[in-house]
Amino acid sequence: MYALPNVRTVVFVDDRLNLMHPSRLKRILADEVTNQLLSEQILTTIISPQDVLRYTTSHDKHDAPIPIQSIGKAVNASTVIYIEMSYFALTNDGQTPNPGAMCNVRVIDTDQGTRLFPIEQSSYQVAVQMKRVAPRQIGSSGSIKKLTEELTIKLGEKVAKLFYKHYTGRLGENLDRK
Repeated sequence: MYALPNVRTVVFVDDRLNLMHPSRLKRILADEVTNQLLSEQILTTIISPQDVLRYTTSHDKHDAPIPIQSIGKAVNASTVIYIEMSYFALTNDGQTPNPGAMCNVRVIDTDQGTRLFPIEQSSYQVAVQMKRVAPRQIGSSGSIKKLTEELTIKLGEKVAKLFYKHYTGRLGENLDRK
């Protein structure tokens, strides 16, 4: 969807609605996007998401959020991949597993203070839905932890794929089979 400029970049996950529990899932998401972009050799210099999380944790206030441009400048990044969480749940009714996540993605140039991606709309929406999840996978805290991490990693993979060429699966691979 967009070719990132090869400049100092940081991935920032904004979860103002506290949808991702525990909060370490934000780090997992940012790390997954970062690792995908590094492994695909899209960027050569990526600032650790830990640095931006540390900065925002100590400086951000709910009633006065820090501008994205300021966050990028604080960690010496020229570009910020900004991920704003809008949905994250393992179930719709509390019993039936239906893991899904949704976020809005923007790429911000902190030097110029402009949005690089997307141009036509305010953000690009990315969604993932996990299929064929057994009901026992939301039965214990260990399986819930594993499922939330798996959902977070899938979302990170899909966000990262916005920025590099990749091939989709075989025709019909995503169809539900009975």
